[in-house]
Amino acid sequence: MPFDALRTSDGGARQGGADLWCTYAAVRTLTWLGEKPTDPEGTARFLLSAQNSDGGYAWQKGLASDVWATYYCTQALTDLGTGIPSLPELEQWLSTTRDASGGFAMTPGQRADVWATYYAARTHAEILGTDIPQRDELRNWLAGLQRADGGLGWYPGSTDSDVRACYYAATAWRAGFGDAPPPWDLPALVGWLNDRQAPAGGFVFHESARADDLWATFRAVRALAALGTSPGREADCADWIIARQSPGGSFTRWDDYPDADVWAAFSAVGALQTLGHGPRDSSAVVTFLKECELPQGGFTYRAVSSAGDSLATSALLLAESATGVEEPSDGPARWLHAAHLPYEDGVMYMPGRGAEVRCTLWAVSALATADQKPLDAERLVSWLRQLQNSDGGFGYWHGRASDMVATVSAVDILAGLDRGTDELDASSLRAFLDSCRAETGYRYSPGAAVTASTTAQGLRLLHRLNGPAGSSAEDTRTAANRLLSPYASRLGGYGATSRSVPDLVSTYQIVLTQQTLGIAVERPTLSRFLDRVRLTGGGYAWSPLGNRSGGPLAAALGTLLARDTPLPALNL
Repeated sequence: MPFDALRTSDGGARQGGADLWCTYAAVRTLTWLGEKPTDPEGTARFLLSAQNSDGGYAWQKGLASDVWATYYCTQALTDLGTGIPSLPELEQWLSTTRDASGGFAMTPGQRADVWATYYAARTHAEILGTDIPQRDELRNWLAGLQRADGGLGWYPGSTDSDVRACYYAATAWRAGFGDAPPPWDLPALVGWLNDRQAPAGGFVFHESARADDLWATFRAVRALAALGTSPGREADCADWIIARQSPGGSFTRWDDYPDADVWAAFSAVGALQTLGHGPRDSSAVVTFLKECELPQGGFTYRAVSSAGDSLATSALLLAESATGVEEPSDGPARWLHAAHLPYEDGVMYMPGRGAEVRCTLWAVSALATADQKPLDAERLVSWLRQLQNSDGGFGYWHGRASDMVATVSAVDILAGLDRGTDELDASSLRAFLDSCRAETGYRYSPGAAVTASTTAQGLRLLHRLNGPAGSSAEDTRTAANRLLSPYASRLGGYGATSRSVPDLVSTYQIVLTQQTLGIAVERPTLSRFLDRVRLTGGGYAWSPLGNRSGGPLAAALGTLLARDTPLPALNL
């Protein structure tokens, strides 16, 4: 098992490499403080490795390009003084993320949201140095974000206002339109933002938020600055931020949260800079950030020895359960409960960061498989209800546009809690599923391509919506056999597309769907595939072409597939 070297001192596990968001936050914060990483070339190599042939960048090497990763990589490379390769290809790829509504989507074919529109606008202005095309359409889309309460939502028609949405929209406006007057009722917007300032001086994200924190405060301060103003109680805000720094150390995000992380440093330094202040001890912040730097380049969120993540920790718990470890540690279960922080009702990928749907599913499934104490179901259900978008689907985190992976993960979480789709708006959930349906299967999003994984996930979601019995279930099984059989490989297992090399993710998704629908699994062909991806020293590769470890997530998926038992719901 490739876990021993990746266990963390607090009972969790990590995936091993640098994290993109951590790297961006660390590089930008060091830049604000007039510093560089210890190994800027190594960090640049890590960022450049995420670029795809289409010119865009991915969260991890091997994944499809998205605007989020493209913005972070190109901005951090610019801070490092490294040139951006393939700019014409990057510009062409960015144009494919433009939505017909006028905003930008995170990936081509997805619905536009304000996160992606912000990233795209800044990439246009600051990396490509070009005007955003079709500016009237963008102006109209941004104008439609304002809600009746004066705040801005995630997309036109969004049901909630959020400080982050206000920041992303205001900054996207400045990137696209400069000093032109914004298209909103400014007194109402500024008033809504200032109403989010808590008595102590920090800000909360929205009306129902329970704690003021540095991320919300940074976004509020920068949003107000982009609108040409500042917090109503500016001195209180600066004092509150400065007080978040521990003596001789860095910043923590919340009052009663003990651990400093790169996002808190990023938020504190960025907000103080905007307010005309600096940290109480800048050198301590620099020292902390460099402790988060990995020897091979890039950064994680804390000192490497304690920088676990919920996916790797869930994978460790699942692998120990599947292999029957005689005395499994209770550390992974405790770690996952600790990642279910009181400030957000889902599980965070890394504590101190935002809650994410896939990570929450892995935690719920791992704890159930290992027969450990479950997470608080009422908090999780409440969180999922809040996350459901107006089109019925779910995004990876709050405010993200809907996609199939996040949507089926939300429903899989409910199933893992013994709850059904009636906890959600099931009719709009079905409408989102229908929007992703094609003749040959299901797409990641309405405008994306059909793949094996998204087809398997769509069929599983259809099964949950129709119920497990009756003629509809038989119809779903018939459809599953027809739609999934083209992905079967002569090598065993299943590929992402017809006649492609089989891979572990596609195979897991199809076998999980077959089990869920009551379809017999062809164990001999599955075993033949697993023999090809099982590594001599332990662990699994993602496909037969990559004869190297896929890390803890691949190890968990391979180990679980090798057992002739029901698979836990896990999506990637």
